[in-house]
Amino acid sequence: MPAVREQKDESESSSEDEKLPCIAWSGVSKRIPVLLFCAEAVVSKDVVIHSVGEKYNLAFKIVRTESRLVRGMLVNHGFHEVHPNSNDFNLMWTGSHLKPYLLRSLQDFQKVNHFPRAGQCDQKNYHDHFFHIIYYLFKFFKVSNLTQTSGSFSKDKGAWIIKPVASSRGRGIYLVSSPSQIPLDENILVSRYISNPLLIDGFKFDVRLYVLVTSYDPLLIYLYEEGLARFATVKYDHATANIKNQFMHLTNYSVNKKSSDYVSCDDPEVEDYGNKWSMSAMLRYLRQEGKDTTLLMGQIEELIIKALLSAEIHIATACKMFVPHRCNCFELYGFDVLIDSNLKPWLLEVNLSPSLACDAPLDLKIKASMISDMFSLVGFVCQDPLLRQPRPDRAGIDSRMKNPTQKLQVKIPTL
Repeated sequence: MPAVREQKDESESSSEDEKLPCIAWSGVSKRIPVLLFCAEAVVSKDVVIHSVGEKYNLAFKIVRTESRLVRGMLVNHGFHEVHPNSNDFNLMWTGSHLKPYLLRSLQDFQKVNHFPRAGQCDQKNYHDHFFHIIYYLFKFFKVSNLTQTSGSFSKDKGAWIIKPVASSRGRGIYLVSSPSQIPLDENILVSRYISNPLLIDGFKFDVRLYVLVTSYDPLLIYLYEEGLARFATVKYDHATANIKNQFMHLTNYSVNKKSSDYVSCDDPEVEDYGNKWSMSAMLRYLRQEGKDTTLLMGQIEELIIKALLSAEIHIATACKMFVPHRCNCFELYGFDVLIDSNLKPWLLEVNLSPSLACDAPLDLKIKASMISDMFSLVGFVCQDPLLRQPRPDRAGIDSRMKNPTQKLQVKIPTL
């Protein structure tokens, strides 16, 4: 009799959940509830959405990082935060990579926002054996691998940009006008400076794109349809005399926000004003100027695929070794791309744990929508983490089959 009563309660619960707009159904028998996220929940707490997370006791923990946006998104969907040492969670959002023993302990419904060895895709942290791949694709190299006998290099003309290894937010970046000025005794990255950047109103800019990988075996890549165009604050001039002007040559927001010429916009509906535009506003501008933005985006997608392919086998191998369930891990990358005057995209860097800070209304508008779509696509099973018994048909779960949103587009490379 108790078993019959338990089955009846579960049936009644499922019937109630079927009426909720924030639930999708997955699994072989389509009886496993998966939470769909809503971007608007960040700013307006919806009782219905919040009740689902509360009902299933959904939990998260944030470890060695901080993200108000992620925390706000989860809390407003009914998740509660647990201690960083707790194992009773649905999501672990961490700023560093997990040790193998922690990965091996993951339950099938638990998610973590990094793959093992995903740092292979962060250009500032590549291991030496990746450099021949990346040099071929993107023409940059690590100075610690150079020798002073490189004759063709030492005679090369043009500016070079110097980046410290394992740095971020534009810290320590500078330009030199000659290879002879590059210090060979430091652990730095050097790349050829693109001297013909595409300009808008005379200003140099780059584009931040958000890329989600939900699997490395097979490789599944999702490119978010929106991004951010970040502008320098001083009009571009390629004269050597200006080479030390960071506000002219660097497009990093963290650098340019310190400029007295930085212009912000307080209206999230105005996407083409100030030093930060939406990517779609930038593309509209280029189309009005007669540029082929369809070709441009196709080249950017190819660039992203190549970058991720360069690390695919190493990450996929690590997943087989350390990750117990196929859907435990996902990764959000921030790709920074520069477009030159010939409308050719160049990869500047790949960022692990890209900034989710919302310093302007446009940031919140774009990033909140991106995060909610990412969480929907990753697929959080409505599972109380305190109840660890397996469901009969959980093996059939594949959250990528339910298409919860149209804002994330899959790009599967053809080899």
